[in-house]
Amino acid sequence: MSFATYQPKPKPTKNASGQLAGARFASSSLEMGRQMSGNPVDSLHSLSSLSLASSAVTSEEKIMSFPPQTSSLLHLFYDPILSQTHLPANGTEYECPERVKVIYDHLKSQPNFSHDYLEFDAAGIRAGDGRMLSPEDLEIVHGKRYIDTLEEFKDLRPEQLRIAELKYENDVYVHNTSFTAATICASGVLECCRRATHSLGGSRTAVSISRPPGHHACQNKAMGFCFLNNVAIAAKISRARKWARKVLIIDWDIHHGNGTQELTYDDPNIMYLSLHRQGVGSNYFYPGTGMPHETGGESATGSNVNITWNQRLMGNTEYICAWSELVLPVVHKFDPDLIIISSGFDAAKGDLIGDCLLTPECYFLMTRSLMTVLNRDRTAVVVALEGGYNLSVIPLCQEAVSMALKGEEWDEDAGVNPLSQLSSPQPQPKSRIALSENPLNDRQRGKKLSKGACNSVNKTIRALVEIDFFKSIGLRQVKEQIEQKAHGTRKVGDRKEGRGGKGGDYLDEDALDDMFGKMNL
Repeated sequence: MSFATYQPKPKPTKNASGQLAGARFASSSLEMGRQMSGNPVDSLHSLSSLSLASSAVTSEEKIMSFPPQTSSLLHLFYDPILSQTHLPANGTEYECPERVKVIYDHLKSQPNFSHDYLEFDAAGIRAGDGRMLSPEDLEIVHGKRYIDTLEEFKDLRPEQLRIAELKYENDVYVHNTSFTAATICASGVLECCRRATHSLGGSRTAVSISRPPGHHACQNKAMGFCFLNNVAIAAKISRARKWARKVLIIDWDIHHGNGTQELTYDDPNIMYLSLHRQGVGSNYFYPGTGMPHETGGESATGSNVNITWNQRLMGNTEYICAWSELVLPVVHKFDPDLIIISSGFDAAKGDLIGDCLLTPECYFLMTRSLMTVLNRDRTAVVVALEGGYNLSVIPLCQEAVSMALKGEEWDEDAGVNPLSQLSSPQPQPKSRIALSENPLNDRQRGKKLSKGACNSVNKTIRALVEIDFFKSIGLRQVKEQIEQKAHGTRKVGDRKEGRGGKGGDYLDEDALDDMFGKMNL
């Protein structure tokens, strides 16, 4: 397919408030990607190429075979009970029951909702081949005594609930229905994984709009609004039931998922990759964990990647730099069967806690590029809500992610510059990873990274480059000025080969162009 044949997309409809309301477009980027990738890179799924997983996956452990994606529909889990249970005694502006309702109502208001989404609720889990998680199921990551304690919430009187809250240091509130809500939430995420990995309805993508969140929940401890670690439970059970052999958890919540890291740290077949703010002492940022040098347990070195921001006000440029220079190459190399995104929207501009500057467009770009680098005939993608506390912002961020999952294009009427002004024929990308970079390259060229962000990404790269799994990726340290002619970054005035410098210390433009490809949007 030549880009010269691409037809202009129709204008989206808007709701009464003037916001973008689920536009439909003439051509999906996902379908475009399938037709463009005539020379995809060879799959890296063989065990011989993955030292990271070789210690745990054996030739006898075979993933179940499921059909490929055949549609752009999106599985969606939501149940109204999640906005009616786990209620704070005195109200809260943070993890409030309204969070899931405003997201769902916004998606539901889109004119093509019934056409775009394969919707199910808790009753739908019970009615199908899935089932609600039992306390015994939850013990795949949590301790029995801890689960028993959570179950006891339902029998406590109000004054006993307040006493129970005291041990959580003001970052967890409890209600008689807290364990019920947490179990429904974890069951919904797992059912999303089942439906996506099995390509039910022809779709290998799913979204869970549910609460309470889970990525802070540890084996035997509730914290950070979290009781059950939804994504860790789903990842472990998906492997145990052979829905997936390798699982990648990407966490873009502004807070480090300390619970998820703890629960997956020693598993070479579950990679955890987190982008988060981190700080200690006077620069403390909750929960104060997730350092770059924490790269996995002794039997799973390289299975844990922490990209840490040590300052506030990180924006689209910083995230897209980290995404393109580090996240996408790692995703491509690991080549998972299932990706679960811990999707917190508290890095978005206007959030009550995160103090960062991401826009919905950035969430779209990250999701779209991720979808394009994957082997879409095999890799399932599930997005599970974590944090995000501005009720006006989180619906727009979720809509942006859903648009990318469905293969739609961003549009200028969403309030930002368009991503697709294809006025002339473009060269065909060389590979899936080249294709994945298409939405990213020109959006960021000429932008300047903050020195702190540059140092943060480089600190993670330095922690990874000597690990065998990452050596073949060719990670190089980034620079503050994003180059005009190549995808790399270059700090203005940096030394180059032949000018008293050590050229190999930094990104090589030709090598990166080979690796990522170019496309002028």
